[in-house]
Amino acid sequence: MKYCLNCDWWTSETDEPSARVRSRRAIEHHVETGHTIDSSEGVVPPQLPDVPHEVFVHDLLPSHSGD
Repeated sequence: MKYCLNCDWWTSETDEPSARVRSRRAIEHHVETGHTIDSSEGVVPPQLPDVPHEVFVHDLLPSHSGD
């Protein structure tokens, strides 16, 4: 499965059996929108919890001494 991290766009084997065509569609979506595409072995895209973006960014940044 290929899915967009920025919007609801996605494609899967159910929609298009050819991996080559799915990849081409993902590239076209990226070129048209500038959105980030990811691939997953799952049947549906993973769902992110409904929390502010800053929470995820804070968790990814290295902690500074004294924090």
